[in-house]
Amino acid sequence: MYYATISPANTSQHIARPVKQMVKERTGMSIEVLQYPTEHINKTPLRMLHVIALALDLNPECYRMRTRVRNIVELRFIGSLLLRQHFPALTLHQIAAYFGGQDHSSVINGLSRAHNLIYVQDTEFLKKYNSALKSVTQWLRREVSDFASTTSV
Repeated sequence: MYYATISPANTSQHIARPVKQMVKERTGMSIEVLQYPTEHINKTPLRMLHVIALALDLNPECYRMRTRVRNIVELRFIGSLLLRQHFPALTLHQIAAYFGGQDHSSVINGLSRAHNLIYVQDTEFLKKYNSALKSVTQWLRREVSDFASTTSV
C-alpha cells in the first residue's frame, strides 16, 4: 500500500463520474463523491521517520545503517513503534524496508524490546521516546491545521 497521492484532481473527477453512474444504475441510489486536495497533507511514513530522526538529533540516513550502536538501534525501535501506531496498514516487511532491508523478524524483535524498555521505565529510552512522540504529534497537528487553513473559506 502506498500513501503518496499521484493523481491530479481532473483524474479523480474522471474516475468519480463513472462510479456515480455505476452505483445509480445498479442500486438506483444517487451518491455524491467528495473530493479534496491531498497535496498539502504530507503524512507519509518516510516523512514521519524523518521527523523522528530530527527530534533525536540524528541523520535520517541512520535508519538504514547496519550497526548496533545504542542511539541508532533505539532510533529504529522508536521509528517502528510510531509507524505501527500511526500507519497500521504497513506490514512488517514494509517497515523493515525503511530500515535498510532488514528482515520482518528484526522489526518484531525491535518492537518487543521497545515495549520492554517502556515497561521497565528505562529513563534514557523514555526521554528519547517522549521527545520523538511530541515531535510527531506536533507534526501531525501542523499538517492537519495547514490543510484546514488552505481549505477553509
